[in-house]
Amino acid sequence: MWTCPACPASPSVSLKQTDGCWRCENNHSYDIGKEGYVNLLLANQKHSKAPGDSKTMVNARRQFLNQGHYQPLLMTLGKLIEQNIPGDDLNLYDAGCGEGYYLHEISTYLTQQGCRVTAAGNDISRIAIQRAARKYPAAAFAVASNFHLPLAQASQRVLIQIFAPGASDEISRVLCRNGLWLQITPAAGHLFQLRQAVYEVPEEHTESLQIPDGFKQLEKQQLTFEFELEEISQRQDLLMMTPYYWAVEKKKQPGLLEKIPRLTADFSIRLLRKNTENVTQKADTQG
Repeated sequence: MWTCPACPASPSVSLKQTDGCWRCENNHSYDIGKEGYVNLLLANQKHSKAPGDSKTMVNARRQFLNQGHYQPLLMTLGKLIEQNIPGDDLNLYDAGCGEGYYLHEISTYLTQQGCRVTAAGNDISRIAIQRAARKYPAAAFAVASNFHLPLAQASQRVLIQIFAPGASDEISRVLCRNGLWLQITPAAGHLFQLRQAVYEVPEEHTESLQIPDGFKQLEKQQLTFEFELEEISQRQDLLMMTPYYWAVEKKKQPGLLEKIPRLTADFSIRLLRKNTENVTQKADTQG
């Protein structure tokens, strides 16, 4: 399913799996890790030696998410996809999938509703993808950038993007006709109690209201709920999986953790459909 990142003149040159690696017709090859993933992140696409989330952040996020605190978000996303996809077959792609939790849980929900799901995802963090491939072998995973998705043009039916960067033109390229793009970003009050404990004057999250060219917004909603973290270890996991961890001196962390037994989750959810009619009309007009 992957395409070769080293063939820029032909961005849809397919890779074929053979002899323990993925190889393209131009003889570029990429080894398959022992966990089953493939590393398609080129050296010139890296901004550091080990880009993406660290081992500490990945492990903490897995611990936190596996406790089910964000279950309302998972149910909302699963139902949105189910209600807007006609038919029973779909491929589900997670751009910036981390350790694979959301991809696995959403594909499991859709399978339980009778859908036949082919799941795959990428992340720029090798550590995260190693964890994903090891725990969820039924899905396909690659180390790759969201700005250079290793996918063929018009090959994906549903793409989810949860708290991850990306480029709308790249997402439009890989989505098929009428494909869905599900965006999840932090809304204004997300984890406000934590930010209040870290900063004297916490800022609210802001979100872009602009609809990307070539897309139609089907739905926009805000999902807000509260959850409790009874154990200090749970609060530690939450802190360590966020960038706020690096803003707090180690000696001050115990006092901070005492302040956040109950937190607010606040998500902004947008469901966009690739609007091929507008693209066609624009092309006809320009022609």
